[in-house]
Amino acid sequence: MKKRGVLFFSVLFSFAVLLPQAEAVLRFTDNQDIPLWAEAPIEIVQSEGIMTGFGDGSFRPNRSLNRAEALVLLLRTKKIDFGTSSRTSKVAFSDVPRGEWFSGAVQVAVDNGWINGFMDGTFGPARAINRAEWATLVSRVFELSRVGELDFSDVPSQVWFSESVSHLVANDLIREKGTLYHPDTEVSRADAAWTISEILQKPRLMGESGTNILIEGSYRDTRRVAIKPKDFNPNKQGYDVEKKQLKITAVPREETVVLNSNSDFADLGTLRIANNLDDRVQLHSLEFKLRFEKTNIGPAENFYLSLTGGGVSREQIASRTGSIFIGGLNLLIPAGEERVFRVKLKPDASKAFYPNGGNGELSIFLSDGSMISTFAKETASRNGTYRTAPVGFEERKLAPIQFIP
Repeated sequence: MKKRGVLFFSVLFSFAVLLPQAEAVLRFTDNQDIPLWAEAPIEIVQSEGIMTGFGDGSFRPNRSLNRAEALVLLLRTKKIDFGTSSRTSKVAFSDVPRGEWFSGAVQVAVDNGWINGFMDGTFGPARAINRAEWATLVSRVFELSRVGELDFSDVPSQVWFSESVSHLVANDLIREKGTLYHPDTEVSRADAAWTISEILQKPRLMGESGTNILIEGSYRDTRRVAIKPKDFNPNKQGYDVEKKQLKITAVPREETVVLNSNSDFADLGTLRIANNLDDRVQLHSLEFKLRFEKTNIGPAENFYLSLTGGGVSREQIASRTGSIFIGGLNLLIPAGEERVFRVKLKPDASKAFYPNGGNGELSIFLSDGSMISTFAKETASRNGTYRTAPVGFEERKLAPIQFIP
């Protein structure tokens, strides 16, 4: 019976991981369980086809990752095709039969010296991977060599995974900042999505920083020498500085906003929407997310959001999941122009609140707009060809919230 459970679990995950690439819109049935910090990363890994949802429409962000899943995800991130290897792979471990959905990935990892089995000759594919093992696997697969200073009291220098953790530190691949690393803690799907999204945004780790070309036996380095600006970030090279898109930036207030159940609208910052496209854009809707660190704070559905500026003045209460959807805007933003909105939040004093206080965040989640292509002779008031406007988020979070009922 136990073997059947493991087999069903493996088949279910293979279905989730190997689904065709889906549109990057977070619409999972358990969307309310996704931590705020994981929303953008999950959107990235979903758009890249590395991690998708399960057959029931859920993402299961808090579910622990097992060793087989972790290996498959990292190889997919590195764009290593291991599909054909699954049918012809050797039996490297007694618990990795030929033809399993992860057997090809295991063989690739064995051939490259990235993984080792246990003393009994097993790989333990269904065993949850912890943070120490995850650091080691990431370090080996992406051949990390930079060493960072270890300030974690639970990662002594002589322990077997200390060098791998230092590699993650040097490459900014550790989300939590503090004095503890928690090496024995199991890695969740949300944790994995965050790490993978960070790797995808670092061309140096993806092997895309420069190209060396051999022509007729001669060596040519295509990299160019340039003066680095003060805000130069080596991990962000290879991306356009100003993409052609509707760029949305949340500019939070510097200080934490303190609210109680009787507070009036409090200023959380501004939302800047810049049209960097060559055509005018009609903004249709904006969606915000209000999240508290724990489920016994709030609840989020008892809060109102106010959006003013740019000819817009709207108030909207949050849904049960904390989503605040403002539709029907139909706001025209000409090419090269920007609209700035003031974002405020207040509790509904007529509602009942939990007796617990705590911290929360409001962030911009989604936006929808149409790009209107026109000829030079047309005026802004005339219709043209409508297409969906590409949207990019520079920053999502507004000022942090402390709620004291």
